[in-house]
Amino acid sequence: MKILYFYVAKQFLKIFFFTALAFGFIVLISELFRQIGFYMENKTPFIIIAQHLLSNVPWWIIEVLPVATLLAVLFSLGGFAKQNEITAIKAAGINLWKIIFIFLFLGVLIGAADLGAREFLIPTTTKFNERVKRERIQKEEIKYQTEFSDLIVSLRNNMRFTVGFLDTKAGIMKDAVIEKYNDDFYLQYLILASQGKWNGQTWVLENGVIRKFKDGFWNELYFQSYDSGIELKPQDIAFRKMKSETMSTREFRKYINQLRIFGQTALKERINLQIRYASVFCHLVVMMIGIPFALGVGNKLNKIISFTMALIAAFIYWGVQAITQSLGENAILSPIMAAWLPNIIFISTGAFLLAKLKK
Repeated sequence: MKILYFYVAKQFLKIFFFTALAFGFIVLISELFRQIGFYMENKTPFIIIAQHLLSNVPWWIIEVLPVATLLAVLFSLGGFAKQNEITAIKAAGINLWKIIFIFLFLGVLIGAADLGAREFLIPTTTKFNERVKRERIQKEEIKYQTEFSDLIVSLRNNMRFTVGFLDTKAGIMKDAVIEKYNDDFYLQYLILASQGKWNGQTWVLENGVIRKFKDGFWNELYFQSYDSGIELKPQDIAFRKMKSETMSTREFRKYINQLRIFGQTALKERINLQIRYASVFCHLVVMMIGIPFALGVGNKLNKIISFTMALIAAFIYWGVQAITQSLGENAILSPIMAAWLPNIIFISTGAFLLAKLKK
């Protein structure tokens, strides 16, 4: 049995790796022609062009892995069926589910490798790709922004923190305003300060006033120094937009928390985080779609038609993914449902089709 399992896995992986690399090479060539004008305009040496393109190859391969998985299933299982190896396996008294299980297990392994690549490899190569583009092709001087204006941060306990000017390098701010509201959204107190300093743990406001409101009246208390108790670091108050592929999962979750601190829903980012988890099962879904068609549902369908239907079903799956993602970004579906609903639907469909197979 081990020899059979090894043979089945070998045939699948051989086609899988060849297809994935072929797609990666095709995208590489197309990107070269697409950006040739950009390279010539900047008089880019060949070695730099190679660095820029090759550093993006891992990301391109990750993007085409589901297609490579589907084609590998169709051609490997289709080849077994064409050469009557499936019939021989059944004649030997081996339940076809054991062969199907190998493919499903390989789908989970590919998904885990996909997640691992997004976690460890892709952030490194993507950052390197962007650095090559800025520093070696466009020859831009990299400047890190340290001064920001007009920042608004939502805090816990119905509080809002507004900063007119922030210097993250010096750890100072100007024109700071802290607003505290009760559960009925009535203003409880207001703190105004001309400036503030980061003392390493909290923001200390200087030269300001505290106004406490009650029953339509307020009283004022002026201060020269006041510990606000706000523990947000300067770099946490001001941050730049980042691509999800440049971050590990931990960094991505932290980035989402920062967005939400600023009062943003971060719907798109939360959906992308869930999609990162759901992608582990994307390859399993593709397997479950491809296997029944590769073997022929009830042996009634012509193989070419079966292959075509499998491709159509897979593209419908990816289309549903795009639709649910759009619905999630428009707050019609929750981020979890936007990412996982296509998997739920098509895993159920795949399980139904697999159940119809003659074992």
